[in-house]
Parts: sequence; structure tokens; C-alpha cells
Amino acid sequence: MSMQLQGTQTAAKTTNFKHSITMIMGMWLIAGVFIDGFAHNHGAVESFFTPWHAILYSGYLACAVWILILILQNKTAGNHATWIEAVPDGYKLGAAGVIIFFIGGIGDMIWHSVLGIEKDIEALLSPTHLILLSGGLLILTSPYRALSKSEKDEAPTFSRLLPALTSVALTFAVMAFFLMYAWSFRNQLPGAHQEDSVGRSIVDFLITTMLLVVPIMVILRRWKLPFGTVTYFFIFESVLMGVLDGFSHFSSNIILLISGIAGDLLFRMIKDKNAGDWLYRGVFFLLPIFIWGLYFLDLQISNKLSWSPELWGGAIFLSALCSLGLSILASPITHDNGVKKV
Repeated sequence: MSMQLQGTQTAAKTTNFKHSITMIMGMWLIAGVFIDGFAHNHGAVESFFTPWHAILYSGYLACAVWILILILQNKTAGNHATWIEAVPDGYKLGAAGVIIFFIGGIGDMIWHSVLGIEKDIEALLSPTHLILLSGGLLILTSPYRALSKSEKDEAPTFSRLLPALTSVALTFAVMAFFLMYAWSFRNQLPGAHQEDSVGRSIVDFLITTMLLVVPIMVILRRWKLPFGTVTYFFIFESVLMGVLDGFSHFSSNIILLISGIAGDLLFRMIKDKNAGDWLYRGVFFLLPIFIWGLYFLDLQISNKLSWSPELWGGAIFLSALCSLGLSILASPITHDNGVKKV
């Protein structure tokens, strides 16, 4: 029995190692995305053939080759009759993402050659860039899908779940990249008399809140939250988004570090509760209060806060309500016997 258990643990470690390699390749790809974003934001892009595109597309090539290696390993093992059957669990959409990304890359090269280089929001809404986004997301989410199916322990350790956590973190970091114009930490707070701009800022707070809290909900739908997950997600997103402006908004890292630690401590206090419990929803209500409370406190300390208490207080409370509502929608579906269905 012990030998069987040892064999199962060895197989799990091997599988986790493979998912970790996938994530290393994925981080290579996403590093290219954010460096390219920095270049676009600072007017350094002049053609399709740039050093930052080289990082991006070499990262894609690394992802594609690695997924092909995983398929070949299964195929040569002789347990699969067709190539499609040889694709590892959770990686079928990833393999499709490799193809979609390739199509987007060819289209992007043609687009740049014919129509030139996009600037500002145009670059984020370019059809070929959105095709690249779609392919990239399918690749990056492969380890999460695989571990969601194979990891039977409902409360795995942080290190054991790290490939899935990184998969989710990278996914939402890329989504934040394509919504960078709505990332509140990058945008200067408008004056209280600028009604239209204030309304836009409120929407930005809601979008940024969703980008920060939804990754936590994704993990909670499947597993109990390992301690450190909230901090990992917050800092991961904050650091990558900081690349876009050369870390000129460094205070956001401190704000999200403190908020992440607070969130981890709160979740740890209720770690034995079911994910659908109102205590969890209460934490999701409190998280935006920590984040945006510290944000406005930082503005007040640096004499940059021009909003009235009604505006900043309302922005904080509305963000908290948004997070609470999402946590209710994201609660695990259950059978009549109360067992989670994911």
C-alpha cells in the first residue's frame, strides 16, 4: 500500500513538473507581451521586427514546442491511437491555442506591413492582437484545466498548486494588460468637478477590482485556498502591470502587498468553511475596502486627493458591492447532497 502511495506521489510530482515547465514557457511569452506594451507606451515601436516581438514570439515557439513534446511523449508511450487522444488532459484547448496564436501572428505581421503600427488603445483593440490574446489564453490556462481534473485533494499546499495558481495569475495579468486603460493604478484621479471623468474613474475602479478578485474566486470554486494565494495574485498582477510604465506607480505594489496579506489572513481564519459560505463572501466584500482605502489614503498623504468623501467613499463601497456580488455568482454549484460540482 505504501509503495502504491509512493508511486502515486512520484507520478503527481512528475506531472506537476511538466505543468511548471509549461508555466515557465508561458511566462517567457508574457514577458514579451509586457515588454512590447512598454515599447508601445513609450513610442519605441517602429516595425513588426523588433527585439520585444522576438521575445514574445520566441516565447510562443517555446510553448508550442513544449506542448508538442508532451503530445509526442504520450504518443510514443503507445497508449493512444490518435494524435488527438495523445494530447494530455487539459491541453487540448492549449494545442488549439498554439494554432490560433500562429494564425494571429501571421495576420499581425501582414496587418503591420499593410496598415502600419497601431498606437495607444488601437493596439489593444487590433483584431490580430485579440486573436493573439485568444490563443495565448488557451495556452496559459492549460495547467489549471489539467490540475482541476487531476488534483483530488481539496486542500493542496501552495507549492503543489503553484502551476495552477500561476496559470490563473498569468491569465488575468494578460487580461489586465488588454484593459490597461482601465487599470486604476495607472490613471491619474480627475478633479471632483470633472463629472464625466469621475464617472469613467468609477468604472475603472470596478474593472480593476474584478481583475484582482476574480482569480481568487476561480481557485475557490475548485480548492480550498492555500495561504499566500491572495498575495501571490495581487503582487503578480501589480508587478507585471508596473512594467508598462517603468514602475513609476510603485505605491500600487505596496498597497496590493498589504491588501494581499490581509486577505490571506482573513481566508486562513475560515479555511475549514465551504467556499459558498457567507464568511468567504464577507472577505470578498472587505478586500476592495482594503485596496481602495489604502489607495485613497496614499493620495491623501501625498496631497493628491481632490475627491469629496462622497466620491471616494462611494467608489470604495461600490467596488466592495461588486466584489460581493461576483463572489455570490462564483459560488460552487452543488448537487442536492451538497457535494461540489465543478
